[in-house]
Amino acid sequence: MEQVLDVRDMMPKDRHTKIFGTFTNLKPGESFILINDHDPKPLLYQFQAEYYGKFDWWMLEQGPQVWRVMIAKRKIDDPKRTVTEFLQTDHKRLDTIFNRFTKAVKEKNWDEASHSFREFRIGLKRHIKAEEDILFPLFEQKTGMHEGGPTAVMRMEHQDIQELLDKILQATDAKDDIQAPSASNRIVNILTDHNMKEEHILYPESDEFLLEAERSDVVKKAQLI
Repeated sequence: MEQVLDVRDMMPKDRHTKIFGTFTNLKPGESFILINDHDPKPLLYQFQAEYYGKFDWWMLEQGPQVWRVMIAKRKIDDPKRTVTEFLQTDHKRLDTIFNRFTKAVKEKNWDEASHSFREFRIGLKRHIKAEEDILFPLFEQKTGMHEGGPTAVMRMEHQDIQELLDKILQATDAKDDIQAPSASNRIVNILTDHNMKEEHILYPESDEFLLEAERSDVVKKAQLI
């Protein structure tokens, strides 16, 4: 059972102390879910300043009334983490959420399906935005590959993925046990090939071209999206 820390009823001056205390008490590989009543971006800046390389920060729900974030203590403390490791970790995390969603659809547990898919959708949209707004421009700048390069292919596939995310959400909210699995199978087929190309080509090449400070900058900016 995931540990949950809801700070909405706490005095603002006490929140950060409680949050950092909870993080400190985690064992490597453990995580907790923070629930807040406002965007916790200032908290993230503090985590990046004091614990960079020691934590992961994954947004599960992004307002306007409630923000939920999974904060994890990494198994390996590494301030020199690579783009490949960071984005591949997110791929694996999103796969876990999506598997939970498909299981709920199969069991016709639509409340759980809706909850899980919304977590998956916000995570994948943030992942895509990080790639298109942060990583891809750097890759294109470093390599000179724009039109016809790997990032152009990735952007086209992102469009198909975004359309399917909307279709799956609509089908899930409608409790459509035909269209939800059908659209889910289509997005799995796209993502399987898409993620493989990213993990084996685009990400490693990015790590090769980028300086250590640039890789760190990519990770920090991606967390802030």
